[in-house]
Amino acid sequence: MIQYICTDLKGGYLKSNKFLYIPKRIIVFAVLFLVFLFSNVQAATVEQVKKSIIDQSVSMGVDPAIMLSIAKAESGFRQEARGAGGHVGVFQLMPGTAKRLGVNPYNLDDNIKGGILYYKSMYKTFGSMELAVAAYNTGPDAIKRCNNTIPKHARGFVSRIMTDYKYYKSN
Repeated sequence: MIQYICTDLKGGYLKSNKFLYIPKRIIVFAVLFLVFLFSNVQAATVEQVKKSIIDQSVSMGVDPAIMLSIAKAESGFRQEARGAGGHVGVFQLMPGTAKRLGVNPYNLDDNIKGGILYYKSMYKTFGSMELAVAAYNTGPDAIKRCNNTIPKHARGFVSRIMTDYKYYKSN
């Protein structure tokens, strides 16, 4: 016969052959503790994220300085960053955009790949770094509505990116 341990109303333990009663919060805590204990996943440091951006940018034929500038502005190089509108990760990808690009925005390497792919497609569409950055920020339709000029609401973002770009390019 199998005996189970359960708690009585006073918190004491009883031996019983009926059932095992463990409060849900104890089970949840135990599971989370075990996941934490045996998980070797660690948040990437800013330097690790920068290195990954540089490596992937070079391999995809994109200037790493512009991608570092965008990542800095979008998330401060933090994969755990989330935007109020549903933006995710280092490059603040929308889940729908990430899906179209074939990447998982919650995965650091995929998020970086997706950000680079999206910027690269904006550059190919508009032909200039400034318009590509503006399109990255506001979407390509906003650029088209403004006759391929930077919309007023995106000018601050573009200016900040270009300032950081010059810094990363010279360092």
